[in-house]
Amino acid sequence: MKINIGKFPKYSNTRTVDIQIDKYDTWNMYHTLALIIYPMLLQLKETKHGIPGEFAEVGGEDHGYQESFDFYKDTYNEAFDEGCKRWDEVLDKMIWSFEQLINDDYDSIYHHGEAKYEFVDTEPMLNPVTGKMEVMHQMVDTNPDEHWYDHVGHTMHDDRIQEGLELFGKYFRNLWD
Repeated sequence: MKINIGKFPKYSNTRTVDIQIDKYDTWNMYHTLALIIYPMLLQLKETKHGIPGEFAEVGGEDHGYQESFDFYKDTYNEAFDEGCKRWDEVLDKMIWSFEQLINDDYDSIYHHGEAKYEFVDTEPMLNPVTGKMEVMHQMVDTNPDEHWYDHVGHTMHDDRIQEGLELFGKYFRNLWD
């Protein structure tokens, strides 16, 4: 993949864009995109100057004709600061998810011990492809006492990744600075 996206020009809204996508870029497209999205999310969190509107809807006003109610300004600032914290939490969840997608090997932490497998012949059974009774082969773990897989932990990890990806989709149009 080669990407060249030029700076915003001073006197026009048209940027120079040159993108070349290779076949291997789409083989595992979520990984390819995560390599781009992850550092962009990190930079956005570091340099952002605002938050999405729904995090800023805090009631009261920071300006306007509420001069007779000074307490509005204090509660507005507190509520706005709380909205900023919530937006940072959302960004952190997105960042964590894309970091996991970049790490191709994250699921290895859920396999414990050394797996040893071998194929053993089964009793003749109906082969669904040929429609004949045939001896089939079954993969058997020959080291079940020393090897185990934490399915619950892996599922929880994947659910957490999915939460960050869903937040990315939900707030996609709010990813600006």
